[in-house]
Amino acid sequence: MKMESKDKMVLFIITLFAVTLAMVSLACSLFIYVEFQKQHKASVQDIDDLLKMRNELSSVQAEFIKMKEGFVNEIEDLNIRIGKLETGNLHWAIVEGREDYNVSHLKRRKREATAAFPYGYGRDGRDGLMGPPGPQGPPGPQGPSGRDGRDGLSSQGQWANDISRLLEQLRHDVTNTSRPSAVQGPPGPPGPSAGGAVYVRWGRTTCPDTAENVYSGIIGKSHYTHKGSGGNYLCLPREPEWGKTTAGEQSGAYIYGVEYEVNYSNNPFLTDNFPDPTKPATWLHDHEAVCAVCRVPERSSHFMLPAMKTCPDSWTKEYNGYLMSEHHTHRKSEFICIDEAPEADEASQENKNGGLLYVVEAKCGSLPCPNYQDNMELTCAVCTK
Repeated sequence: MKMESKDKMVLFIITLFAVTLAMVSLACSLFIYVEFQKQHKASVQDIDDLLKMRNELSSVQAEFIKMKEGFVNEIEDLNIRIGKLETGNLHWAIVEGREDYNVSHLKRRKREATAAFPYGYGRDGRDGLMGPPGPQGPPGPQGPSGRDGRDGLSSQGQWANDISRLLEQLRHDVTNTSRPSAVQGPPGPPGPSAGGAVYVRWGRTTCPDTAENVYSGIIGKSHYTHKGSGGNYLCLPREPEWGKTTAGEQSGAYIYGVEYEVNYSNNPFLTDNFPDPTKPATWLHDHEAVCAVCRVPERSSHFMLPAMKTCPDSWTKEYNGYLMSEHHTHRKSEFICIDEAPEADEASQENKNGGLLYVVEAKCGSLPCPNYQDNMELTCAVCTK
């Protein structure tokens, strides 16, 4: 009986120990499982946080790159605009021994932009942006850590703010500089006229010393017997430029060279410009007449004054000579002023006719005589102002 009680006690103790051990094992298993779940959950959360952080960083980086490109484009535009303003409109003004305030202020703003912009600022707006940045230098002192990776770009944000401020200030300075300065110097002397007075010097291949020789040539006109074609005299260049041409006669309008017709005793011309000045003035007869187109840059008006050798007061005489035109029995033409000492084409003394030039004489009747005298050769002058 005592043995049975003792065996039961031992069995009870063993059972209790086994139950306790099982409970301890279960508790340990539960603890390990809970800790494992916690660690696993924490690991998944960390991964999610890392992914979110990376996405945010990528978004911030993209925005920063876009903002930087916008600043680069704006800097380039400002470089071009500043360069144009400085080249076309700005000039240095010395006011009481110092530089103009707007210009010096603008230069200071450009130096500030050069210091703030990491890719370099173009010299005087002409060089544009510099190349890509060099290798990264040693790191500076680390600032406070950013929240969830979003505050780490605070230095770039500050740089962006500085650039924005400088851009706004530059825009303001450029606007103010482009306005007329309150202090302006005296006006400069007037420049030469863009046009100038252009006239034909009939009978000469050169222009006066004060005039520009645009080109020289020979006088052309329609044939003296033709009813149609042009009635005016033209100064034709010696070497024409041809376009599309067709062989043979098609149009019926023609132009000829012009010959002097002065084979008579009262020839009024001087012989100064003949190849041989000792020859008589009748040497001109049947020679082709020449001409020159002249331009006076500093004057803008001109006219031919008939029956006068001089010009009105305040007008400048370019040359003087004698009126010539077609014979009264020929087809009508204009009156032109041939230089008093004419030239002629030496190699063309043949009676080929074409357009002809006769000295014009006055005829009393409708003309008031005795101021005008019958059969007297009329003079002329070309005047500019």
